[in-house]
Amino acid sequence: MLNWYRFKPVDTLFFRGSEPMILGENHSATPIFPPTPNTIVGALRTAVLIQNGINFKKYKDNGFNNDKIISSIGRHNDKPPFDVIGPLFLYENKIFIPAPYSWYMDSDYKKILYKDMVAKVSPIKSFLLNSDMIKTNKEKLFWAKPDKSELVSMGGYWISFDDFVQEKDAFVLYNITYFVNFEQRTGIALNDSRIVRDGHIYSFNHARLKEDCELVFGINKELPIDSEGIIKLGAEQRFGRYKKLEINIEIPDSNCDTYLSLSVLPKSDKANRSIVATGKILYFGGWDLAKGFHKPMIGYFPAGSVFDEKIDENLIGIK
Repeated sequence: MLNWYRFKPVDTLFFRGSEPMILGENHSATPIFPPTPNTIVGALRTAVLIQNGINFKKYKDNGFNNDKIISSIGRHNDKPPFDVIGPLFLYENKIFIPAPYSWYMDSDYKKILYKDMVAKVSPIKSFLLNSDMIKTNKEKLFWAKPDKSELVSMGGYWISFDDFVQEKDAFVLYNITYFVNFEQRTGIALNDSRIVRDGHIYSFNHARLKEDCELVFGINKELPIDSEGIIKLGAEQRFGRYKKLEINIEIPDSNCDTYLSLSVLPKSDKANRSIVATGKILYFGGWDLAKGFHKPMIGYFPAGSVFDEKIDENLIGIK
């Protein structure tokens, strides 16, 4: 059983892509939103330490032997023994998930979604094709057939979780700007003495959730944290209040031909063999607490990617 939490930040959230920031060459970066599961994992591990009165320096010590903490969040240099599902959007008491990249729509809907943020769509779903006429190195070939016009993927947009579970023939598709306002922020760089560095100007897009919108995420383990409190996300330490949800969100988990990723999924040999449909590959690094240095950049499949095997906790079956 998953434990679900809602999170409402007090201000904007900011998570940027992997582009280098070089004087005279780069002054902006791609915004990443929603944040990755790893960002939530880091915030939860920090919350466990703070709420249980564990000193960070003591936690990083190789001789740290608090069994309760180690069994719940692992040692600082180990992969945590729990997974985060999502995060997803919770808007006006409804859950929204990424639309599958293996579902398609008429290309005209893309213009509507850009302008109005929502569009009622009848998805054209790809299907498993068995034909000797088409040769491919994939064991399974999935195909989508248009009625008349050009098709575009629904990947990158959002759908209601209820519509997905109920397998509706037509439903509303949402642009991410239905849930979030992106605000451009311009700043300047400082040197080690906290003095402005000449010519170092940068501009980033911050994400501000709409008034009735929150992030929601699941944890596949009971952690020793309060049912509600404060967590801080990412290197920017953007904070907000979390609260445990009393309801349980039932995730479909049946034998299916394809599986939808609710969040970004890191590359691996298994993922590369199982991928059916995806969008632009994303690259993330982060900060290694154990080494005190940057993590290497790793490629991720975007949320909404579709696989033919359930290789991760963030995958749910597409019926």
